[in-house]
Amino acid sequence: MTYVHNPPDQNRISEPVQLPSPEMMLASARETYQAYCQIHIDAQPPIGVAMDRNTGRGQLIFSEQPILLPHECFISVDQMQIEDVPQSEDVEPN
Repeated sequence: MTYVHNPPDQNRISEPVQLPSPEMMLASARETYQAYCQIHIDAQPPIGVAMDRNTGRGQLIFSEQPILLPHECFISVDQMQIEDVPQSEDVEPN
């Protein structure tokens, strides 16, 4: 088998890629988790979702020691279940 190196095309114009925001990643992880739980009522629940930072797609994780790729982040069930509590700007810390 022969491999050929193709250098990048200097004339190609690449557009910047819009990565999903942390809020969008959390929302997507929640949707993935909830969809699974609605369909698989009696099955073992996942411990979280591995989210791809490049695409925003999630993969359910059932293992206690997930192995993530460099472009993935893990969102646990605990993180997904925390309600978004809006913080008032007029409240000052002690």
